[in-house]
Amino acid sequence: MRSQHLTHALLASLLWCAAVFAFAGSRFVKYETAGNALRDAGTQIAMTRLRDRIQVEMDKGAALPEIEKVERMLIKFAADDADVLSAFVFDARTGRILFGTAAAQTGSAVPEKWIEKCAGSRLPFVDPDEGKETVGLPLIDAFAEREGCLAAEYKTAPAARMREKMISTTLRFSVRMAVAGVLAWVLIFLSGDLKGRFALNGGAARASAVVVGAAVLIGCVKIGVSALSGSFENDLRPAIAAKAGVVAKNVRAQIERAVKNGVPFQSVNGLESVLNALREQNKEIEFILVTDKNGRVLYESGAAAKAFDADRRTGRISLRDGYYNAAESVSDADGAAGWVQIGVNERFARETAF
Repeated sequence: MRSQHLTHALLASLLWCAAVFAFAGSRFVKYETAGNALRDAGTQIAMTRLRDRIQVEMDKGAALPEIEKVERMLIKFAADDADVLSAFVFDARTGRILFGTAAAQTGSAVPEKWIEKCAGSRLPFVDPDEGKETVGLPLIDAFAEREGCLAAEYKTAPAARMREKMISTTLRFSVRMAVAGVLAWVLIFLSGDLKGRFALNGGAARASAVVVGAAVLIGCVKIGVSALSGSFENDLRPAIAAKAGVVAKNVRAQIERAVKNGVPFQSVNGLESVLNALREQNKEIEFILVTDKNGRVLYESGAAAKAFDADRRTGRISLRDGYYNAAESVSDADGAAGWVQIGVNERFARETAF
């Protein structure tokens, strides 16, 4: 009889381990997908903003090779992002690099496949390589002709580190849950042995073991699943922070461009519509605030109150656990004028996918 119980315990344990690893694997895939989407979206936002600035100059009628501002734009773009290895613009027909952040790049030719990818779509293209990936966007002139392509080489090490951390999180969770489950199943199926050791009858021994084993399993599942999600969210924080910073810089650039053209900082028409559109496109963003330098809210999108706690005794305002805030200062002709505040829900992957 004992050997039969042991066989049942072994079978249940194997099934349990398979279920645990399958569950953890499925969670890993969903969170990794969310992390990659954050990184890709941040890259696309930054690249699109730079592409739009270059095309504003092209729309004035200047030929792409003649726009000297492009090189300064590329240098600033690369300086603002530590993950950018280089940024450059190449001719859509010849593939010759017209402007670049590295002096050695200018005048050299890009691979033929980049010319083909840039010519084939108005959407970004991605070309992975060892230790880096190249992201490109076509540049369209005032006559809707493809004149060139904007490209940037990004480090892939940050994404690789995020994936390694998430794999480690998955393995730790799976092993711990598997061990706890095996112990619970052994306790349940070998409960008959409790009869002799604790002077219990067979039914009482079985019932006690089942209750204890089931409690262990349920407790492990509840605690383990919550801990796994929390660990994954912690692993995603660098990607969330990076994207929030990109969005904040994007809003700041749009405001400063309007202010530079003579629009008062307190009266940028249509800005809230732009903020609403950004929130709609980026589901993890809880709120976007634009304040003056004294903290007075000038423009708002979303519900900032959800992300903050107020101390009733001191009145001190602080972010709630699970939220991240990115801030960028906004300047006008007189200097510092205010701030862009981006509030991100770090639990967005859990709430949307599960």
